[in-house]
Amino acid sequence: MMSEGDNTLASHRPIAVIDDDQGVRTALCNLLDSAGYRSCSFAAAEEFLVAACLHTAACAIVDLRLARMSGFELAERLALLRPGLPLLFISAQATHRQRQRALSLALPLLAKPVHADTLLALLAHALRQGHR
Repeated sequence: MMSEGDNTLASHRPIAVIDDDQGVRTALCNLLDSAGYRSCSFAAAEEFLVAACLHTAACAIVDLRLARMSGFELAERLALLRPGLPLLFISAQATHRQRQRALSLALPLLAKPVHADTLLALLAHALRQGHR
């Protein structure tokens, strides 16, 4: 489990959750909230790109398979709009090619259902890296 100091970097900035599955969004936001983070969630990449949370998020947890814009396409857009924003990818059905692409981008890709402790550890690491 995380110590209180592990999430102080993001204590006032939300973690964005972008996933088209309402149940996944709710579960991830509940997990983040219970771990002391704030969260904001979106059903589509396009919603996140026009939200105030885009400018304040400390990190984004992004599903690879979204309805219109994929998680990788969102990552490309975020590289221009929010360079340095830490990202974590999640997917229920990641292909070998998607895993390789995430690896080439040096971004974590977690399989759904996401293991809570693994997600929180990767999130804490991403936040530390993003604030150097």
